[in-house]
Amino acid sequence: MKPYVIPPPEASYQFFGILDGLSIFVWLLILINLISSDYQKNKNISYFKYYQQGFYFKLLAALSFSVIYILKYNGGDTTAYWDAAQKLNNLLYERPTLFLKEYFSNDPERLRFMSFDDFVGLPPNWIYKEDESWFTSKVMVFLSIITFRSYFAMTMICSYLSFKASWKLLELGIKHKVCSEKSIAIACLFLPSTAFWCTGISKDTVVYICVIYALVLLFQLYEKSKKDNFFYIKLIVIYYLLVNIRDFMLIAALAPFMLSLGIRWGNKQKNSGAKIFINMMMIGAIMIGLSFFFSSSKAQEFSQEAQLIQTDLKNNTTYQGARYDLGVTDFSPLGMIKAMPLSILTAFYRPFIWEANTIFIFISAVETFALLILTILLLSKTGLVIAIKRIQEEEFLIMAFVFSIILGFFAGYTSGLFGVLVRFKAPLLPFLYIVLQMNTKKPIEQTTTKSPPK
Repeated sequence: MKPYVIPPPEASYQFFGILDGLSIFVWLLILINLISSDYQKNKNISYFKYYQQGFYFKLLAALSFSVIYILKYNGGDTTAYWDAAQKLNNLLYERPTLFLKEYFSNDPERLRFMSFDDFVGLPPNWIYKEDESWFTSKVMVFLSIITFRSYFAMTMICSYLSFKASWKLLELGIKHKVCSEKSIAIACLFLPSTAFWCTGISKDTVVYICVIYALVLLFQLYEKSKKDNFFYIKLIVIYYLLVNIRDFMLIAALAPFMLSLGIRWGNKQKNSGAKIFINMMMIGAIMIGLSFFFSSSKAQEFSQEAQLIQTDLKNNTTYQGARYDLGVTDFSPLGMIKAMPLSILTAFYRPFIWEANTIFIFISAVETFALLILTILLLSKTGLVIAIKRIQEEEFLIMAFVFSIILGFFAGYTSGLFGVLVRFKAPLLPFLYIVLQMNTKKPIEQTTTKSPPK
C-alpha cells in the first residue's frame, strides 16, 4: 500500500470517437433498461423506491470521477488501468498465445517487452511493474472487450456493478432490520465518498465490489435460504480476486463474519451459562487470532511497509497533498497494537474540515464531521454500554462494526496522506454509518409487501 502519486502520462489518450460514442450510447441504453426492468418487477417493495435513484447517483459519481481525473490529472491511475486493459485487448487479437501466457502469468520478474511492443502497444510501466495494479488491468480487459475499448462505457459498467454490490448490502441490512430503510439506503447508496471513489475504473472499485459480495455471500452460508447454483463459484472467484489485489481485505471480511457467526450461535442458546461460555470462547478465539496475526510474517511485512511509507513521506517532498502523522516510532507488533486506537479514530473522524486543501478532502471532511456528530448523538442518547450491548445482539451490526474497526486500522495506520486515506477508507463508511444509525431498542418493522428476489 504505497502512497498514491500521479504518474506521468505514458500514452496519448483518446476518449471520444465514433465507436466510443456508439458504445457509450448502447451501454447506457442497456444499463437504463436493466435498472428500469428491475424496478418495474419490484416496485411494490417499499425500499425499491431508492433503486433507480441509487443507480443514477452512482453513475453520476463515476462519470464525475472520470471527468475530473481526465481534466485535472491527465487521467491519473484510472486511465492507466484502462490503457493497460487496451494493450491486453490488442494482444488478445494480435497474439492470442502470448495473451494467454501473459494473462495467467504471475511472474514478478516478467519483462513487458517479451509480450508487448510498439505494434500492440506498451502498457504503462508503473502499472505493469506492480502486481496488484497489473492484475486489476487484467480484470478490466473483459470490460474493454465488450465495450470496444470505450473508457466511458467501461466506467458506466463499473458504476452499475458497484451499485449492484451496494444494493446487495442494502437488502442484507434491511433483512436484519438494524435501522430504518432510509438510513440504510443513505449508507449504501448515497454517501459521496464511497460513490466517488468506488464506482469508476480503479482498484478501489474492484476491491469494494468484491468485499461487499464476500460479506453478503458469507452471511448466506448460514442462512436457510436456497443458494443459487453458482454460489460457491462466486465465493471462489471473489477469494481469488481479493488475494491478488488486496489480500488483507480477506482478514477484514472473514474476521467479522466469524465473530458474527459466534454471536449468532450464542444468541440461540437459552441457557445463560451457555451464552457466557460461548462469549468467553469467542473472546479467547479473538485474542488467539490477534496473537497469531501480530506474530505472523504478514504482520511483519505490513509493519515494514508502513514504516517505509512513513519514512518516505517525511523525506520525499515530491508527494503532493495534506499529510498526517500518527507519531508512530515503534513499528513492532506491540507498537502496532499501541497505534490501533489512534489509527482507527483517524480513519473514522479525519480529515477535519480545517485540514482540507482540495474539494475531495473537503467532501470527506464534511462526511467525517457528520459521523462525529452521529457518534456523539448515539452515545448521549444510549450510552456506551447500551450501544455495545445492542451491537452484540445483532450479527449484522457485529459484522459492520468489526469490519469498520479492522479496515479503519489498516487505512489510518498506513496511509499518511489524506488523499490516500479518503480513498482507502471509503468502503468502511456504509458500515460505520449503519452502526451509528442503529435502532437501539427493538427491530423496526418494515413495510415490505413483497419478498425480495432470490
